[in-house]
Amino acid sequence: MISCARPIAVFLLSFFFAAAAIAQDYTIEAPIEAHIRQSIEVEWTAADESGNMIEIRPLEEGARRVAYSYIQGNPQRIEAPEQPGDYLLVFTHSGEVVVSQSLTVVMAEATITAPETAGAGETIEVSWTGPINRNDSVAWAERDGDHIRGSSYGYVGSSTGGSRGLRAPADAGDYDVVYITGSTILARAPVTVGAISATLNHPAQTHAGGPLRVIWEGPRNAQDLVTFAQRDGERIRTASYGYTGNSQDNAVALTAPDETGPLDVVYISGGRIIGRSPVEIVEARVDLDAPAEVTAVEEFAAVWDGAGSRGDIISVVDGEGSRLAYTYIDPADANTRLIAPPQAGDFELVYTARGGREMARRAIRVLPAPEPPGTLLVEQSRTSLGPDDAVGVIFDASGSMLQRIDGTRRVEIARQTLAGLVADTIPAGTGFALRVFGHRETGSCRTDLEIPLGPLDPDEAAGTINAVNAMNLARTPLGASIALAASDLANVNGRRLLILLTDGEETCDGDAAAAITQLRESGWNITVNIVGFAIDDAALQAEFAAWADLGGGAYFSAADAASLSDALLQAVTTGFTVLDADGEEIAQGRPGELIDLPAGDYVIEWGSDERTPVTVPAGGSANITLE
Repeated sequence: MISCARPIAVFLLSFFFAAAAIAQDYTIEAPIEAHIRQSIEVEWTAADESGNMIEIRPLEEGARRVAYSYIQGNPQRIEAPEQPGDYLLVFTHSGEVVVSQSLTVVMAEATITAPETAGAGETIEVSWTGPINRNDSVAWAERDGDHIRGSSYGYVGSSTGGSRGLRAPADAGDYDVVYITGSTILARAPVTVGAISATLNHPAQTHAGGPLRVIWEGPRNAQDLVTFAQRDGERIRTASYGYTGNSQDNAVALTAPDETGPLDVVYISGGRIIGRSPVEIVEARVDLDAPAEVTAVEEFAAVWDGAGSRGDIISVVDGEGSRLAYTYIDPADANTRLIAPPQAGDFELVYTARGGREMARRAIRVLPAPEPPGTLLVEQSRTSLGPDDAVGVIFDASGSMLQRIDGTRRVEIARQTLAGLVADTIPAGTGFALRVFGHRETGSCRTDLEIPLGPLDPDEAAGTINAVNAMNLARTPLGASIALAASDLANVNGRRLLILLTDGEETCDGDAAAAITQLRESGWNITVNIVGFAIDDAALQAEFAAWADLGGGAYFSAADAASLSDALLQAVTTGFTVLDADGEEIAQGRPGELIDLPAGDYVIEWGSDERTPVTVPAGGSANITLE
């Protein structure tokens, strides 16, 4: 009989040396101790660089890994567990452990400092020291208790100098400001939040749709506002409002609702009403007077008397209610001028309040013009912004901008188009500011000033724009973003041009129309243009057009990359004024818009001080490009 013991022993010895050789082909080097959630650097070597992974496992046999990281670089980072204890740091190849070392995870240390007291809704300055792990934050907690979900918070990694502002809760009480890593509170500081109140002073009554100036005394916390509420009841969400932080001399200008009856003016801080005062909304009355007959395309006077408000319109309408000519009234001037429509016939002159309610109506006959009018088409090859003018852009990067058009995400198309706008269209050195929302936090109404007002640096601005990306589920604060233009564009000596680029409706309970009206009533020379991207809802487009009308601007619709580029070019090109031979203003327009005019010689006034002559032929068209 032949013995097989020697061949088996040789085989086992060969296998042992082969396994040892494989183990020597894999090594890791990393700290043996780390604090919770610390990012650990692991240096490694491997005979085969594919199929490798680093894991952290509990010591117990068969326990599941608590962290892992696919090999993507050397050194490779992996985050320590949030639970202190002893673990194994292992390197696996094709699912098998080839090398490991021990890892002890200890509790991290942090400190936090805050004022001992604060008013409800007040923003206090909080400072800290700590591990600055990924997504570490400072927030509010119950006194010696758990983190209050939904309270104001801030990521420590996004601040400089180890401090930031934190808004106090709306309810008075004893709280802690805490430093949180993951779900672990590392440090806390006690803060007692006191109750706050406000007072309001205004006329006892105003007419429906009319102006109401309110003098207030209150905490002026961030996002505090003055608005209307039901008598002794809740805020009216659709009513006009004004942020206290934007007001001058502790005063805000409101527009009364169109419905009559008893209401309250309220001061809201942190979502709570902390002051209210009664007001009576009475019926508005307007009388309208005008010539019985006017000549086609000639200017005529329409005189109104009564409860006129900014945003009210006087228009000439036909028998089907179609608007043939119109103009907005000036509340300070009862003598309103209109250009009669080009078609002759029997029509009606109608006074309509801002909310759409008809206030007065009278018959008017339009006589044929002595000769057919001509048309004027003005195009513009560049923006006419002057050295003292400024452009503010509000960029919607909410979750809906992640949808695709022909395979490309909307936000990418918008980025490319905006970057081209600052590089090729807006002159370098022009005042420029960029506000973006939807790119920082999911489920949030946050809006951020990414480029503060300053001379445009095309390369720097394009770089900032190209870094913006939409965030899924982020919301759309149109009203709040427009209202903040009051501070974004505050230090401008010339004209202000505000452009809103959005693909959807307001989702943060803002009132964009009221915000635009407040900007226009501030005394600034400001125009608000709105660019709707990939919007196929006719009602929403009509609402955006109405907002642009309130802003003295225009609404531009874009369905794809090419039309978005055209829309933004039109939005940034400023309007022009048509003067007659006597230097009197007879029309206003925008590039690309056809204007009907009597035949004759005119001057187009545009830019800061540029004038271009043009002759409009009878029954013909004059086309001119401003360069």
